[in-house]
Amino acid sequence: MTRPLVVLDALLVNRHPTGVGRAILELTRAMAAGDHGLEFAVMVTEPEMFQDLEEVPHWRVVPCPGARGGTFRKAWFTQTRLPVLCRDLGAELLHSMHFVAPRWPRCRSVVTVCDLAWQLFPETVEQPRRAYYRLFVPSSIERAQAVLGISEATARDVARLYPAAAERVIATPFATPGWIMDHLAAEPDPPPPRQRRFLFVGTLEPRKNLERLLDAFALALETASDGDFPSLLLVGGRGWKDSNLRRRMDTLTTAGVLEVRDYCDQAELGRLYRTSLALLFPSLNEGFGFPILEAMASGLPVLTSDRGATAEVAADAAVLVDPEDTAALASGLLRLAADAPLREKLTLAGPQRARQWSWSRTARETVAVYRRLLTPGPRII
Repeated sequence: MTRPLVVLDALLVNRHPTGVGRAILELTRAMAAGDHGLEFAVMVTEPEMFQDLEEVPHWRVVPCPGARGGTFRKAWFTQTRLPVLCRDLGAELLHSMHFVAPRWPRCRSVVTVCDLAWQLFPETVEQPRRAYYRLFVPSSIERAQAVLGISEATARDVARLYPAAAERVIATPFATPGWIMDHLAAEPDPPPPRQRRFLFVGTLEPRKNLERLLDAFALALETASDGDFPSLLLVGGRGWKDSNLRRRMDTLTTAGVLEVRDYCDQAELGRLYRTSLALLFPSLNEGFGFPILEAMASGLPVLTSDRGATAEVAADAAVLVDPEDTAALASGLLRLAADAPLREKLTLAGPQRARQWSWSRTARETVAVYRRLLTPGPRII
């Protein structure tokens, strides 16, 4: 019996994947770990990132060098070449794993929406990317037979902003990154001593709310009753629209209370998770929030936003604050700095919370969507 062919658009994944790119790798490998009665073809620009799939029965990797390049090069390929590839391969379903699907895919279409920050907080998304999303995401959502949100919060946002697609929106939440679990398994136990240092991990861009975080950090420094208030380490590549942020960073760096690192490899980042005092992640909008679970898996207390996907991921295993209230942020920092029993409670709760998020579950739920769409007869999602 011929197996239906599912094409996975993994063109986003480059040689140094972050965020969603890593998630695509995790989900693809989790799906490849089981036999689902389907054939899979993975469209890629960097075949070496998917070498482990080459030996898996019923999986193949299809190099697409024409999609390599910037955002609009990929857009051209997605709209013009990908439908032709799907036709030539005999695909019955195309899963576009990062926002944008072809307008005319020539087969059933599933699209994953990672967040809607470009609509909800447009000032936090740089213009070329915002224009790209505005041009292609609405039609991708409206034409798809199923729309996957990477968290319950993201799925709700999609259903609210695109009511015509609401019945086709399904939450298939992401999970704890596998690299941190591998790192922890290889680390000695007990962990090394924690330092009096807060940690932030993420791109230095407006959506991460760093200007307000630094203002809250400065306020907490002024308010602290002793001279032992933690320092702050920012780990992340430079983003955009950061002139005001850079001025704040320069002031705090000169004062000796802030350090900035553009990049850390996974081994070093894992060490920072195990030796810092708490992760600060008060983002204005996230589709999911990998740093939260990376920190929790490491037993690192977390402070994050009290709304959307960050609150969903963290639940009651973190300190939740209003990300738009500088005083509330400062209060959360002071609380984490001073309250050792609270930190101990979060250190114990975090790993339990992180274990609740499984890529095997994400894979099962995603494949279940494929099966429903490929089943003859009325397709009720």
